[in-house]
Amino acid sequence: MESNYPSHMLEVSVAQMCLTVGWSKTKPSALTYLAALIERYLRKIGQLCMGSAELNNRTAANLNDLAFVFAYLRIDMEQLEEYCRELRPNPLPYPVPFVTVPNSGHLSRLPSFSVPRDELKRKRPSAAGNGE
Repeated sequence: MESNYPSHMLEVSVAQMCLTVGWSKTKPSALTYLAALIERYLRKIGQLCMGSAELNNRTAANLNDLAFVFAYLRIDMEQLEEYCRELRPNPLPYPVPFVTVPNSGHLSRLPSFSVPRDELKRKRPSAAGNGE
Protein backbone atom coordinates (compact mmCIF):
# COMPACT_ATOMS: atom_id res chain seq x y z
CA MET A 1 0.00 0.00 0.00
CA GLU A 2 1.19 3.49 -0.76
CA SER A 3 0.29 5.37 2.39
CA ASN A 4 0.26 4.35 6.04
CA TYR A 5 -3.11 5.85 6.98
CA PRO A 6 -5.23 4.27 4.20
CA SER A 7 -3.49 0.92 4.68
CA HIS A 8 -4.10 1.07 8.43
CA MET A 9 -7.78 1.91 7.92
CA LEU A 10 -8.16 -0.91 5.41
CA GLU A 11 -6.58 -3.34 7.88
CA VAL A 12 -8.99 -2.13 10.59
CA SER A 13 -11.91 -2.63 8.21
CA VAL A 14 -10.70 -6.11 7.27
CA ALA A 15 -10.30 -6.98 10.96
CA GLN A 16 -13.88 -5.79 11.58
CA MET A 17 -15.10 -7.97 8.69
CA CYS A 18 -13.22 -10.95 10.12
CA LEU A 19 -14.84 -10.40 13.51
CA THR A 20 -18.25 -10.12 11.86
CA VAL A 21 -17.94 -13.48 10.09
CA GLY A 22 -16.88 -15.20 13.32
CA TRP A 23 -13.10 -15.15 13.46
CA SER A 24 -11.77 -14.53 16.95
CA LYS A 25 -8.10 -13.84 16.14
CA THR A 26 -5.61 -13.71 13.31
CA LYS A 27 -1.91 -13.14 12.82
CA PRO A 28 -0.85 -9.64 11.76
CA SER A 29 0.83 -10.96 8.62
CA ALA A 30 -2.37 -12.70 7.53
CA LEU A 31 -4.38 -9.54 8.19
CA THR A 32 -1.91 -7.45 6.18
CA TYR A 33 -2.07 -9.94 3.31
CA LEU A 34 -5.88 -9.98 3.38
CA ALA A 35 -5.97 -6.17 3.34
CA ALA A 36 -3.54 -6.06 0.39
CA LEU A 37 -5.64 -8.64 -1.45
CA ILE A 38 -8.82 -6.63 -0.91
CA GLU A 39 -7.08 -3.44 -2.02
CA ARG A 40 -5.90 -5.14 -5.20
CA TYR A 41 -9.38 -6.52 -5.88
CA LEU A 42 -11.06 -3.12 -5.34
CA ARG A 43 -8.49 -1.40 -7.57
CA LYS A 44 -9.15 -3.97 -10.31
CA ILE A 45 -12.90 -3.39 -10.06
CA GLY A 46 -12.28 0.36 -10.32
CA GLN A 47 -10.02 -0.08 -13.35
CA LEU A 48 -12.57 -2.29 -15.08
CA CYS A 49 -15.33 0.25 -14.34
CA MET A 50 -13.25 3.05 -15.84
CA GLY A 51 -12.45 0.89 -18.86
CA SER A 52 -16.14 0.23 -19.39
CA ALA A 53 -16.94 3.93 -19.10
CA GLU A 54 -14.20 4.85 -21.58
CA LEU A 55 -15.46 2.27 -24.07
CA ASN A 56 -18.83 3.98 -23.85
CA ASN A 57 -17.29 7.44 -24.47
CA ARG A 58 -17.71 8.66 -20.90
CA THR A 59 -15.13 10.15 -18.58
CA ALA A 60 -16.71 8.90 -15.34
CA ALA A 61 -17.99 5.47 -14.41
CA ASN A 62 -21.55 4.95 -13.20
CA LEU A 63 -23.64 2.13 -11.73
CA ASN A 64 -24.20 0.60 -15.17
CA ASP A 65 -20.45 0.15 -15.50
CA LEU A 66 -20.29 -1.42 -12.04
CA ALA A 67 -23.14 -3.81 -12.95
CA PHE A 68 -21.27 -4.73 -16.14
CA VAL A 69 -18.06 -5.40 -14.18
CA PHE A 70 -19.92 -7.52 -11.61
CA ALA A 71 -21.40 -9.57 -14.47
CA TYR A 72 -17.97 -9.83 -16.11
CA LEU A 73 -16.42 -11.06 -12.84
CA ARG A 74 -19.40 -13.40 -12.32
CA ILE A 75 -20.35 -11.81 -9.00
CA ASP A 76 -23.84 -13.04 -8.13
CA MET A 77 -25.86 -9.97 -7.20
CA GLU A 78 -28.52 -12.03 -5.42
CA GLN A 79 -25.93 -13.60 -3.12
CA LEU A 80 -24.34 -10.21 -2.48
CA GLU A 81 -27.73 -8.70 -1.69
CA GLU A 82 -28.56 -11.57 0.69
CA TYR A 83 -25.19 -11.19 2.43
CA CYS A 84 -25.71 -7.45 2.89
CA ARG A 85 -29.22 -8.03 4.28
CA GLU A 86 -28.05 -10.60 6.82
CA LEU A 87 -24.89 -8.76 7.85
CA ARG A 88 -25.17 -6.90 11.10
CA PRO A 89 -23.50 -3.49 10.99
CA ASN A 90 -20.24 -3.28 12.89
CA PRO A 91 -18.97 0.32 13.02
CA LEU A 92 -15.30 1.20 13.17
CA PRO A 93 -13.94 1.69 16.69
CA TYR A 94 -13.18 5.36 16.02
CA PRO A 95 -14.40 7.98 13.52
CA VAL A 96 -12.62 8.25 10.19
CA PRO A 97 -11.99 11.77 8.84
CA PHE A 98 -12.25 12.52 5.14
CA VAL A 99 -8.78 12.27 3.59
CA THR A 100 -7.85 12.70 -0.05
CA VAL A 101 -5.19 10.41 -1.42
CA PRO A 102 -3.14 12.02 -4.19
CA ASN A 103 -2.76 10.02 -7.37
CA SER A 104 0.99 10.32 -7.88
CA GLY A 105 1.17 8.13 -10.99
CA HIS A 106 -1.49 9.97 -12.99
CA LEU A 107 -0.28 11.75 -16.09
CA SER A 108 -2.54 14.15 -17.89
CA ARG A 109 -3.59 12.94 -21.31
CA LEU A 110 -3.67 16.48 -22.63
CA PRO A 111 -0.48 17.90 -24.11
CA SER A 112 1.37 20.58 -22.23
CA PHE A 113 1.45 23.90 -24.06
CA SER A 114 4.03 25.44 -21.78
CA VAL A 115 6.68 25.78 -24.52
CA PRO A 116 6.71 29.35 -25.89
CA ARG A 117 5.80 29.76 -29.56
CA ASP A 118 9.18 31.31 -30.36
CA GLU A 119 10.94 28.09 -29.38
CA LEU A 120 8.53 26.01 -31.45
CA LYS A 121 9.25 28.15 -34.53
CA ARG A 122 13.01 27.75 -34.04
CA LYS A 123 12.76 23.96 -33.74
CA ARG A 124 10.59 23.52 -36.85
CA PRO A 125 12.48 22.62 -40.06
CA SER A 126 11.92 24.92 -43.00
CA ALA A 127 9.73 23.90 -45.93
CA ALA A 128 12.72 24.01 -48.33
CA GLY A 129 14.37 21.16 -46.44
CA ASN A 130 17.83 22.76 -46.36
CA GLY A 131 17.81 23.21 -42.57
CA GLU A 132 17.48 27.01 -42.59
